[in-house]
Amino acid sequence: MRTILTGLAAAFLLTGPALATDRAELSAQIERLASDYLATRGEAEHISGVSISLSLPGDPANLNVAVGTLSRDGGAGPMTPDTLFQIGSITKSMTAAVLLQLQTEGRLGLDDTLAIHLPEYPAWKDVTLRHLLTMTSGIASYDTAPAMIADNTKHGLTRHYSPAVLAGFVDPAYPGTPAPTSGYDYSNTNYILAGMVIERITGEPLAKVFNARLFGPAHGLTDTYYSAGPYWDELVARMPAGYNWQPGEADMAPLLGKDVKAQDMSWGGAAGAAIATPEQVTRWARALYQSDLLTDAARAELMDVVSMKTGQPIGKPSAADSAGFGLGVMGFHSPVLGQGWQYEGGTMGFRVVYVWLPQPDIVVAVGLNSNVNDDNDHIGKLAAAILQAAGAKP
Repeated sequence: MRTILTGLAAAFLLTGPALATDRAELSAQIERLASDYLATRGEAEHISGVSISLSLPGDPANLNVAVGTLSRDGGAGPMTPDTLFQIGSITKSMTAAVLLQLQTEGRLGLDDTLAIHLPEYPAWKDVTLRHLLTMTSGIASYDTAPAMIADNTKHGLTRHYSPAVLAGFVDPAYPGTPAPTSGYDYSNTNYILAGMVIERITGEPLAKVFNARLFGPAHGLTDTYYSAGPYWDELVARMPAGYNWQPGEADMAPLLGKDVKAQDMSWGGAAGAAIATPEQVTRWARALYQSDLLTDAARAELMDVVSMKTGQPIGKPSAADSAGFGLGVMGFHSPVLGQGWQYEGGTMGFRVVYVWLPQPDIVVAVGLNSNVNDDNDHIGKLAAAILQAAGAKP
């Protein structure tokens, strides 16, 4: 089974601009792209709708487009820009941002080891918080552990997991756990452990920490939520059906084609349990990369990347090494677009991607209501087409 909470690693390579001349034209062009995508990719990706939000430089009002319906049978009504999506691993940047804030406050250091903050894991005593955030810890991802896969599928995503249980699936103290990894290796366990550190330092549950530090009107995040468990009914009612669609993967067979939007999100936790609209995701990206949410020094650490090939520090992506992982963020270098930042978050029934191009300062976010095999995941191509429509160019 592929990693449940995915990150989009490929750079976006656009061939040139297709600039719309005004806002109304651009909105219409994006709606056509969304409708064409649904018409051509709906069956292959098992989606019922597409939601897109585009944030342009200096414009406080996003262009928001949604097409399709909330379920494949159409009975649940139309998808709208207010439809909520599980944003998966985009949550990781929220966890990283809080750790950076705590470091700025002098309450921890990113080069602290787990021996200091989580001594109950002696096998990982030399792993630093920075290792966790950059995916260079050597700790395997719990969702690769056969015991976790079988257990989660058996219970139809309804079991509630504590962070300690998730970490336990790969803790070498227990028999049959996956082998340690090396170099750069995408592991959700890293961010579960990071969330545990936040809760231990603050003495508060992660949901309360996110609400106090990240969410709210200060950065426009008034419709973003986090729960390490089931979401409350009024929020689930605002989600589309979220379809698990991975034909050919035996371990996913019991969930094939099922709507899993009401799943217990404790399996994602600090690594991937947040929900939001695509517009909120663009606002989060601007808060993360451009606002006073982080100090300049903290943001520099956030965006200081390691190679996703070797795990070695490279500072920033380049033509020679085009994809880098920072602290819960991914940078890319494109010969067409230069430097940019993007992340795709996926859960068992949803995918959301954002892309921020510092030049010309455009953010796009796209939400789809299915989880599919890598070969069927074309969400990045849609995001690239939207950027082209908005006039992205070197």
